Amino acid sequence: MNMNTDHNTTSTSSSTPSSFNRRSFLRLGGLTATSAVVLAACGGESHSDIARIGLSPETTALKTEHVTDEVLLRTAMSVEYLAIDTYNAVANANVLTGDAAKALDVAKAFIADHTEHAAALESLITARGGKPFKEANPRMMSLYVEPALALVVESDTPAADALAFAHALETLAASTYQGFVAQISEASLRADAMVIGAQEARHATVLAQAIRPGIEGLLPGIDDKGAALVAAVPSTFGTLAAVQVALGKPGESGTKNVLSIETPSLNSLIYVD
Repeated sequence: MNMNTDHNTTSTSSSTPSSFNRRSFLRLGGLTATSAVVLAACGGESHSDIARIGLSPETTALKTEHVTDEVLLRTAMSVEYLAIDTYNAVANANVLTGDAAKALDVAKAFIADHTEHAAALESLITARGGKPFKEANPRMMSLYVEPALALVVESDTPAADALAFAHALETLAASTYQGFVAQISEASLRADAMVIGAQEARHATVLAQAIRPGIEGLLPGIDDKGAALVAAVPSTFGTLAAVQVALGKPGESGTKNVLSIETPSLNSLIYVD
C-alpha cells in the first residue's frame, strides 16, 4: 500500500549555420527577397489572415476518457498484480539471505492476500460487464518498481532496502484504496474497497514493526540525519501523500536515493484492456 512513480534542455549558438540574425537575414536579398517569400507563401491570393511560410501540422485531439467505477477497480487490480510481481522479483533476486530469509514467508503470505484481492476485484468487474486487468500497472512498474528494484540489488544493505520498499509498496496500496473510496459511485463497491484497503494497511503495519520493532516504532520519528522513520501508526488517518523511500548505495553526502511513489493518477489509470 501508497506496505503511483509515471515522470531537455537544448542550447543554440549564434555561430551555427542554422542561426539567423537581422544582419544575416538582410544579406539574403533584403526587402526584395522577403517580399518574394511572402508572395510565394500567399500564393498570389488575398487573405485576411497573417501570411506564414509553410503549413502547420494538423493536431489530433486526445481521446476523452471517463473515470468510472470499472476503471478504478481495474486500476486497483493492477496495483495488486504490481505487488505480486514485486514480491516475486525480490524473491528471485536472492537478496533475502541469512536471517532476512525469514521475510520470504511473510512475502508468500502477502502474495496470497494480494492474489485473493485481485480475484475479488475480478469478480466485481465481470459482474458489472467489465473486463478485468490481470497485469501489473505498466506505468507504475516503469516509474517506481523497476528503478527501486535496481537500487535494492546494488545496495550495500539489500535486505533492509527490500523491506523498506515492501513497506512503501503496501502503504501505496492502502492509500490507493483510500483515495478510490471517495471516487467510487456505487456504495457496495466502496465498502469492498475499504475492506481490501484495511488489509493492505495491516500489511504496512507488520512491515513497519519489522523495520522499527517495539513501542518506539509505533509513532513517527526522525533519525540523526533528520530523515523520517517508518511508523506502524504514521498518522491519525491514512495519508494520500506520496510515499518516500530511501534505497541504494549512499552517495557522496552519505544518503541514499530517495524515491517518491504516488498513488495512481489520471495517466496511470487502466481505462481499457
